[in-house]
Amino acid sequence: MISFRPKLVWWIRLVVGAGALAGACAPLSAPAGETVPPASPNVTAAPSSASSTPTRQDAWQAILAQTPVSLTTPQPPPFETAIDGLYARVDPAWPQWWSCLRCADYRPAGGLWRLQFDRGVMRIYYEVTQWRSLASYTVEGNRLRLFNDPYCPYDVGEYAYSLGEEGLQLEAIDDICSFDLRSRTLSSQPWASCADLAADADPHVVRGCDLAAALGPTSAPPVASVDIRVLSGDSRKLSVPPELYADGNADNGRPVEGVVVASSPESIPYGRYRVLWARQDWLLANVDRPFTSMGVQFLGSYVIGWARILFDGEEVWRGDTSTLGEDKGIFGGYVEISGFAPGPHTIRVERLDLDTRPVVVLFFGFNPQGGVEE
Repeated sequence: MISFRPKLVWWIRLVVGAGALAGACAPLSAPAGETVPPASPNVTAAPSSASSTPTRQDAWQAILAQTPVSLTTPQPPPFETAIDGLYARVDPAWPQWWSCLRCADYRPAGGLWRLQFDRGVMRIYYEVTQWRSLASYTVEGNRLRLFNDPYCPYDVGEYAYSLGEEGLQLEAIDDICSFDLRSRTLSSQPWASCADLAADADPHVVRGCDLAAALGPTSAPPVASVDIRVLSGDSRKLSVPPELYADGNADNGRPVEGVVVASSPESIPYGRYRVLWARQDWLLANVDRPFTSMGVQFLGSYVIGWARILFDGEEVWRGDTSTLGEDKGIFGGYVEISGFAPGPHTIRVERLDLDTRPVVVLFFGFNPQGGVEE
């Protein structure tokens, strides 16, 4: 006799997991929500269409208000265990710089992760995409059991744990949740304890213990030597777009006569674009022909983050690129520079290490006469 139980169980898992998560976690299609820095006197900012959405601190507070649904096993009594506390770590791998309708749950990715064990409730959070989940847990001896996870409601994970100078180390014994991705994410490297941070701890780990903390200045100094305009969205859709484009990935892009594009070795080639993700990643264009305006096009999913622009070595703009504008789920904008004298110039983009989100640069734009127009 043919059994349909495997297919039925698969559908039950899909429906129950999606329903439980809808109540526990906010959708991942929200932009970052930080505010745009105040404009300098010679900076003109176009009205941004980015919607007002929860910040990363708000996202963490939201999951703190949630508790697991007893999907298969009752929630354990709220007793403190040996591993209770808040932990953080920075994954050195490439971050996720795109959004998708159904990304793999617990997908290992570079950037800041936060983990909390609190009286029977485990919470986990990934800063770049604001992905998060929660589960029930129990501790017996040096064994940790996870269950009631909305992403894998019928799977129970078992881990061995140890606490040392590096923090909490988890070793997966048996966990198939999300095609083994949960075990890879939890056990790939130690989790630094927020209650006992080392003096030389990674600043992002320190900030992971306090998501509201800032790592540096978020507003650009006043600049009088050039004029800056910030236009939301894709500049190629303007009534007068940039006349020439030099793609961020010079190895796979369109060359522009008189323009040489270079980038840091750690930056990621992504089609004709460049993703700046490592600390102090940069992209520049050396220009040796008479343009009247030039600019940088930032564009990507809501996960893109902080950058600054230097013109001939002088910082002229900095900001959260995800808040420059939004159109049908695509975020970013065009920062135009004008008001400079003819001659050789260098325009340079640097990723600001204020969080662990990447920056996507599509191209440098140039106008021989005038500038872009809305």
